Amino acid sequence: MAVPANTVLVSSRTNVKPDVEEVIKMISPVDTPVVTMAKPIKATGKYHEILNDELANAATNVNAEGDDDAASASAALVRTANRCQIVKSTASVSATSEVVGLYGYKSQMAYEMAKRAKSVKRDLEFAASRNQPSAAAGAGDTMAGLESSIATNIVYSSAQGAGATPGFVGGDTAAPTDTGNAAVALTEAKLKEAMRLAWNNGGQPDMMVVGPVTKQICSGFGGIASLYRDQSVNDMKPASIMAAADVYVSDFGEIKIIPSRHSRGQTALLLDTDYLAMATLRPWQTYELSKTGDNKKSSIVWEGCVVCQTEKAHAKIVNVTG
Repeated sequence: MAVPANTVLVSSRTNVKPDVEEVIKMISPVDTPVVTMAKPIKATGKYHEILNDELANAATNVNAEGDDDAASASAALVRTANRCQIVKSTASVSATSEVVGLYGYKSQMAYEMAKRAKSVKRDLEFAASRNQPSAAAGAGDTMAGLESSIATNIVYSSAQGAGATPGFVGGDTAAPTDTGNAAVALTEAKLKEAMRLAWNNGGQPDMMVVGPVTKQICSGFGGIASLYRDQSVNDMKPASIMAAADVYVSDFGEIKIIPSRHSRGQTALLLDTDYLAMATLRPWQTYELSKTGDNKKSSIVWEGCVVCQTEKAHAKIVNVTG
């Protein structure tokens, strides 16, 4: 059928608005399991110190009638620390960017700052969960990550090789040395061993942070609890097993297995969240910078550190396959 004469067609118009969605889709994940699960505490200085104490080992305690009392030995407190790190991101937009019409948002600066707020929290998770050492440096102090701090309860998935974790020595925490061997898939026996080591030292890990490959391997362990999706009374469909079975029931308590995009996949971190904290020296804040030209600048900043309140409560399994 022919188009009638003088019919106005879209293809001949020069003022047709483009079809652009007003919602911007962000693919980058923003989950931060370690920072989220750690309890918030306050820091009052750049060098945040922790005091640890232990009871004497249980032993035979028999005393003769009428004996004089003798003082029992008492161990000195152990003093460890971490350094507060500044995480920051700055946005700069031209004055023109703030007045032109935009798809998806009204203010370029507001959008840029919202992006940076999510981005720096991922940077904080990255520092808190990995093998970063603590150090005082002119370029900025760095906090020790949990992988560096856990130095007592260590299980090697393969031969130890060159693997070593110095832990807190001489006022700072050094980075661990990798084994130099090929990574090996995590086994249930290694997980049980790590849980036992932490339990023997007074801890009870309730969260294990792992890479995506290890998470899938853990889903096949015999100790994984079956999780079911609830069904309503009127729903005739049977309950279905959820694929992301993530609670492991061990001899020493339940531990939730959480995949992380920011920790090192080669190390599984078993964390007792009763002894895990984030110490804040300066809370999240945004501020506008001085004007230096035909633009606008704003920054978002946080200062603090992850706190391994007693590293013996935690454990790690080293050299696993992502």
